[in-house]
Amino acid sequence: MGWLPEPITTDAKAYGVAAAIAGSTYDTTLATRKQFLGDLATWHTLDPGYDLETDQQDALAGKLEELNRRVIVPETDWDAQAKNTIAVTAKVDGKVLVDYDHLSPQPGSLDVLMTDGYHLVTTNILATYTGRGDVNYQEHYAVSVQVLCGRTAPVAGSGQTPADCKLIRFFPETME
Repeated sequence: MGWLPEPITTDAKAYGVAAAIAGSTYDTTLATRKQFLGDLATWHTLDPGYDLETDQQDALAGKLEELNRRVIVPETDWDAQAKNTIAVTAKVDGKVLVDYDHLSPQPGSLDVLMTDGYHLVTTNILATYTGRGDVNYQEHYAVSVQVLCGRTAPVAGSGQTPADCKLIRFFPETME
């Protein structure tokens, strides 16, 4: 339907790369923006870093709203792309940074998060846009995501287990 399937894996890097590609790959002729966002929402899990379920639900709602407002192309852009039957295919283009590969963390600063299963993955993306007529261009950008492996809430009927990786959030800015 214009998007990619969620992987079933315990590998944070593989999951993070797949999430970055999925968040950048869509076909406006096969799905609406709302459908695309709905599918990406299923990749997310409740954050067990919050003690109360209501806090977990509120945090998830906030991250999904951030995805809607600051990460995925705005609705007006999606609609313009749909008029030109744009499809976007993303792939990894260059380095993938995981946890301490990033420049900003201080030594030891991620240890507790990593022990709890949280991982930061940044992927360089090459997105190819194709559409009606001779529309064909590329964009380079980076996507950062926070992944949780273990203690996740699997999608019913997906084959996932609580040990598998799920998405906590897409970052609206790149974490390099």
